[in-house]
Amino acid sequence: MELAPERLDSHLAQGLAPLYVLWGEEPLGLLEAEDAIRAAACRAGYGERQVYDVQGRYNWDAITKGGGNLSLFGARRLNEIRIPSGKPGTEGSRALQDYAEHLPADTLTLITLPGLEWRATQSKWFGALAGAGVTLQFRAVEAARLPAWIAGRLKTQGFSAGPDVLDWLAQRVEGNLLAARQEIDKLALLLPAGRLELAQVQAAVTDVARYDVEQLPDALYQGQLARYSRILAHLREEGEALPRILWQLSNALRLLLRLQSGLQRGEALPRLLAAQRVWEKRRPLVEAALQRLSLPRLEQALTRLALLDRQAKGLEPGDPWSELLRLGLFLCSTQRRGSN
Repeated sequence: MELAPERLDSHLAQGLAPLYVLWGEEPLGLLEAEDAIRAAACRAGYGERQVYDVQGRYNWDAITKGGGNLSLFGARRLNEIRIPSGKPGTEGSRALQDYAEHLPADTLTLITLPGLEWRATQSKWFGALAGAGVTLQFRAVEAARLPAWIAGRLKTQGFSAGPDVLDWLAQRVEGNLLAARQEIDKLALLLPAGRLELAQVQAAVTDVARYDVEQLPDALYQGQLARYSRILAHLREEGEALPRILWQLSNALRLLLRLQSGLQRGEALPRLLAAQRVWEKRRPLVEAALQRLSLPRLEQALTRLALLDRQAKGLEPGDPWSELLRLGLFLCSTQRRGSN
């Protein structure tokens, strides 16, 4: 059974399922759901806890045989199975199917997985787990929804805030929900409950935005020049290596070039996206970029990246960081598909 994350508390209040599968790319939601299930298990008398971390060449017998062993002193037991890669492999797939079909008695099982590709969610092992218990998917909060998410968190702490405060906080945390929770908890310690004003929030909150080179392509896909520039400035301040930045941007642009070339040949976009293994959650970003960036423009951008690479190696004059900013301006400017 699939359960929406916001319904977890009411579900746990009615009783526990024998198996929970938590998966997704949003770490805060996963952590809080794990804590909620552990707390409910403790209240229900699950006094023992066994944790299995599946890494590398794992011995799955530890789970399948261990799950069938009697718990010490006859106590109820919580089994936690963590699969950080999201890929159990052939042996692990069989083990998980077998485990789901023969759930151990007096045992509550909690399985955590990262974000999964669509194909993995259609696999036999995932289907077996979903059929035996409850699955919850935790998606990243989109930038447009982040102010509303922050408003809901503030409300639980007795605060209310206007759009100026919510937008400011959203910009400062840059989608990092763990950092957002920390700052909201800090506000609860420093300020009295009630209406928050921008000046007092700015005085209490530190800049907890977390920038990473992987965020640059998304900013370009969406044509967000201000965000692209902000990320680039922070990466430069933190001493990020230019080759890593160029590699990320090159991969992003080559993906768009392959897709745009396929569209020019008359191929269907869904088939192209599937062939290039573009994740479902990223497809709207990629599609928006394809609408804005023509094939000639993408080719020009790759030519600029080649110049950037030579500048980074000292083979050409010029400042590669300034050229990276110009590249962002070139790619984020409004342009209809089909124009140069």
